[in-house]
Amino acid sequence: MNQVPRGARMERMIGWTKPSIGWYKLNTDGASHGNPGLATAGGVLRDSEGAWCGGFALNIGICSAPLAELWGGGGVYYGLYTAWEKKATRVELEVDSEIVVGFLKTGISDSHPLSFLVRLCYGFISKNWIVRISHVYREANRLADGLANYAFSLPLDFHSLISTPDCVNSIMLEDTRGSSYPRHVRL
Repeated sequence: MNQVPRGARMERMIGWTKPSIGWYKLNTDGASHGNPGLATAGGVLRDSEGAWCGGFALNIGICSAPLAELWGGGGVYYGLYTAWEKKATRVELEVDSEIVVGFLKTGISDSHPLSFLVRLCYGFISKNWIVRISHVYREANRLADGLANYAFSLPLDFHSLISTPDCVNSIMLEDTRGSSYPRHVRL
């Protein structure tokens, strides 16, 4: 019997995948320049064809990197808000922060500094819809990352995006075409 060495890695091609018919996919991400430092978040809601259904860019100001992830990734909160406003009833939420996914799946202590954001997210998740939460590698979250980086150029505040900003059009096209990128993943 062949055993895989502990910590072994293998190259895999990773990319964004369309959700199943009748589902929407919500990708969110946070970005920061320093910890603490300037922070932003971004997210996009797409349908089963990969079409843009809505998005956002959030210029948060100065905060810690985990707070930026939750606001953008956190974006989680504003992403859920965007999906709810678009009347999506089945949503696959993808975040490239394992910490944020853990907070959303298993909870967080009330004394934790991010507990208020997790409670806000739970408020949305517990509404009358289905939300599946999963971790993805950053190669599958490139559009949300691009939107978070775009938010650095915007004034402080939440910006609802009706259409794809020009600066991320190429990423949107690559995702829709099924482009993927190599990554060494643990076996």
